[in-house]
Formats: sequence, C-alpha cells, structure tokens
Amino acid sequence: MGEGLLNKKRYASYKDPLVIALIVLIFVLVCRILFSARYVGIYVVGSSMSPTLNGAVNEDVSGGDYLYADTCARPDYGDIVVVEAEHDDGSTGLIIKRVIALGGDSVYMQNGVVYVMYEGTDSFVALEEDYVLPENNDPYLDYNSFRSESDPLVVPYNTMFLLGDNRGNAYGHSLDSRHYGCFAYESMTGVISEWSLSLKGFFTAMYTFFSFGVV
Repeated sequence: MGEGLLNKKRYASYKDPLVIALIVLIFVLVCRILFSARYVGIYVVGSSMSPTLNGAVNEDVSGGDYLYADTCARPDYGDIVVVEAEHDDGSTGLIIKRVIALGGDSVYMQNGVVYVMYEGTDSFVALEEDYVLPENNDPYLDYNSFRSESDPLVVPYNTMFLLGDNRGNAYGHSLDSRHYGCFAYESMTGVISEWSLSLKGFFTAMYTFFSFGVV
C-alpha cells in the first residue's frame, strides 16, 4: 500500500486553465502599470502640426491623432514634444510642437526659413524641413520672420525653442516659441515616441472607436 502512495502522481496546478488565466491577467496588469508609469496618451487638437499630425477641432470631437509621449525621454533636435503653455488669458494647457533649437543655440527666421547656429559653431545654417509644406509657410507673413541674423534669439540652457510644422498662412499660424518664448524642460510632459508615430493610425482608430464610437 505504501508503494502505491509513492507512485501516485501529484496534481499539476500550473496546468489548470484558471491558474494559467490568472497568471496571464497578472502579467497584463503589471505590463499595463509599467507602461502607464512611463507613457502618457496624447490626443491632438488643432492644426499647428499639420501635415505631420491631424488635429481635432476640439477635445470633444473625433478627427485628431492619438499618440503616446515618453515621459522619461530627453528631447533632441527634430523631436515632437508635448509641453505646458500659459495662454494669454492666464490659463494653461498642453501644446504639441517640434524641437528646433536647444540651450546654447542661436536661432532666427527670415521669410519662413529657420536659421540655427548650434552651440560651439560660428555660423548659421538654414534648416531643411521637409515636414513643412509651402502652403503652411507663407514667406510674406510677418509672423514667419522672427528676430534676425544680427539679433538672434539665444536659447537659454535647459530650455527648448519649439515651432509647429504648420508655420503660418492667411488662415492662421502656430502659437509656439515665437509667441510663448522658449520652454523649460520642466514644462515638458514627454517626447512623442517614434513607434507611436509609426503606429498612429492604429492608436487613433482604437481611441476613436472606444471614445467616440464608430464614425
């Protein structure tokens, strides 16, 4: 009888479907918590980043892109970032713009062309910005000329000079560092991740479906 007990197989709990389901659920929840600790979802409102990003008319309607910003990333040239801005009426809100220059750089605009003298160099270079469409960058608009080569803006350290991709035309313009000034790193919510940009169609579709319904 003792020999029979020794040969009896033990119950393998790890093969139980309920246990497997519980393990998977815990794993998903842990991943979700870790993801949320680093990334924040951003719904794009407004046309200041057109054509790179589509923006809704306001937060209550569909039509804007949905992306994820990395709250741990450090901004670099060309990155799209989300920062908090103080509006003219004293209210604050998040805006999304592109990093053009960083601390120590000098920058000015002339007829829609952006010139940057990077820290440690002694001459200005004109930026080649294929993300800016000619129809969104009227060279004759006063707003598209900012400071000058003889009087450039020197970007303070630990701040960023930001511009929208939709620079300005007869229908409006981007409120960016030309209006608000340079943005401190502390004002930044995060940097839009490259994988988020490449999958923005998927994320936007999911956000639209669950937030606004099928349209």
